[in-house]
Amino acid sequence: MSAPAGWYPDPQSGGAVRWWDGAQWTVHAPQATAPVASGGWVAPAPVRVDTNTVWIWLAIVASVLPLGGLFFIDWNGYMNTIMLPSATHNSGAFVSGIVQWQVRMLLISGLSWLWMGVFILFSWLDWRELRRRGVPLPFSWAWSFFALLGGGAAVYVIGRTVVLKRRTESGGWAPLWVWIGATVLSCVIVTVWMVSAFEAMMAHMMSIYS
Repeated sequence: MSAPAGWYPDPQSGGAVRWWDGAQWTVHAPQATAPVASGGWVAPAPVRVDTNTVWIWLAIVASVLPLGGLFFIDWNGYMNTIMLPSATHNSGAFVSGIVQWQVRMLLISGLSWLWMGVFILFSWLDWRELRRRGVPLPFSWAWSFFALLGGGAAVYVIGRTVVLKRRTESGGWAPLWVWIGATVLSCVIVTVWMVSAFEAMMAHMMSIYS
């Protein structure tokens, strides 16, 4: 008596199965299924959480404050230091003026570095707060060290927004737009001030030799 139709071990291939139609073997074989990957990393589902921490706003403020140091540069004092001794042949006044101006510039530069350090600190506090609120794997605060090379604010704020867009429902866009607006406004103000300062410096130089 013939076996009923069904899947049976293929006598010609050990371990495989083939369809028996009740009378003879057919060419039909079950389709192989793709193996299921195990242990692979799966992206976390977006979480609903407020991503606008107080620290990111303070970091944005700290990122634009170094530009304010330009307003404390005494260009007229610099011109007096450079021009007057050459006109009066007073080398002592020249050395004293140069030392005072350089000390002033070192203080301004030191304040700029201080604000960059504050930006890094606030970036770390922002990263820590995002983790506390449940954001999975927020953008690393270590990227803010690029502030020491002049681009830390851009790297951290943009990277933070990209990661939050993938891992949260809110996306964290507001700080990015505020940072862009604050940076553009600061650059415009500084440019206008530098043009005005240059004109005043040239007028002051002309008054020295007139």
